Amino acid sequence: MKVLIVGSGGREDAIAYKVKQSQLLSKLYCIPGNGGMAKKGEVIEGKISDIPQIAKDLGIDFIIVGPEAPLVEGIVDKCRTYKIPVFGPDSKGAQLEGSKVFAKNFMKRNNIPTADFYVASGYDEAVSYIEKYGLKAIKADGLAGGKGVVIPQDLESARDTLYRFMVEKRLGVSGERVVLEDILVGREISCFIITDGKDYILLPSAQDYKRAYDGNKGPNTGGMGSVAPIAMSEDIQKKIRERIIERTLEGLEREEINYRGVIYFGLMLVDRDPYVLEYNVRLGDPETQAIIPLIEDDLLELFYETTVSRLPKVNIKLKPMYSCCVVLASSGYPEHYEVGKEILGLEEVSECIVFHAGTKLTGDKLYTSGGRVLNIVGIGESIESAREKAYKCVSKVRFENMFYRRDIGEGVKDID
Repeated sequence: MKVLIVGSGGREDAIAYKVKQSQLLSKLYCIPGNGGMAKKGEVIEGKISDIPQIAKDLGIDFIIVGPEAPLVEGIVDKCRTYKIPVFGPDSKGAQLEGSKVFAKNFMKRNNIPTADFYVASGYDEAVSYIEKYGLKAIKADGLAGGKGVVIPQDLESARDTLYRFMVEKRLGVSGERVVLEDILVGREISCFIITDGKDYILLPSAQDYKRAYDGNKGPNTGGMGSVAPIAMSEDIQKKIRERIIERTLEGLEREEINYRGVIYFGLMLVDRDPYVLEYNVRLGDPETQAIIPLIEDDLLELFYETTVSRLPKVNIKLKPMYSCCVVLASSGYPEHYEVGKEILGLEEVSECIVFHAGTKLTGDKLYTSGGRVLNIVGIGESIESAREKAYKCVSKVRFENMFYRRDIGEGVKDID
């Protein structure tokens, strides 16, 4: 089977790592890829918008889409014209992530627990609402690359965020509408399923670290690290399945959305009750990098069967281990960051798995090309041992002005 992976981040390199192990694979292609993916398959040039034609010309049998933007823009719909199956939802299903307003209204219609919210279409309206009802989480309606959610500390910062989103249009059309949402306080976890729209397989839950600096300080990022799995009591697992996952799938079917692919549930546990913070319509980054090494099954086979027929009615086989993923980032990330720095020391890393993100292979040398550069993943019999292994490997890697959080996986507890 000729497979094309779309994307260039650590998530896509982790998917490539697992797909490469499949006996179904005959050749792997990547668009646009990165330095790590270039060692696993053939990186080919081309625009995301040209992928349907490129895939047809290459004789691609199956496409796996990593990031959200191509899904929201309808890559699945376009590839149907060429009869090329794609793992991921079509543009209708991708609205769950493509529009926060759609997602919140979907949850409301289908009785899925989520924070109370208000949709504002103008700056003055949004400011008036916050001045009247107090501080709210501010969420841009559309895709914003991890920069569309702000928890303001005071009215001044709330007004500033709304001004940047709605007047200056720093996020383009994505910030023209905002969701103003009650701020929930509790334990945040990432939950993933693979689904054919009716049946589903639950992947290991994970915890990611969004803030740039230790102690959950600094600006929000795409994620500075993750750990998996997060053990939960049967009672909480049951609530998540019945109140969140199954109501979501029933709602999709009721609204005639034929959803095939991954659904990510960003959950907040408040007094042992789960609430949905957001949906994603793809695997998370960097949670995927922590989850993938724990899966024993043939992921390519599972993705393909989910897309073209029915999801196999099996529980996914997992290694009885834990993982800890530490992201190595470029100076200035998540704002203006440096690129073009040579990466050294990877040949000394033997105890961990390394997934590439913002890297570029030039000749036999590797250089930084993005904000999040590398993902160092340690595997162990406990989160603490996985964490210890990951940071031991991190100490061997270097590039100019590299930074990373030093508290990934620190003090993580089971959820009773």
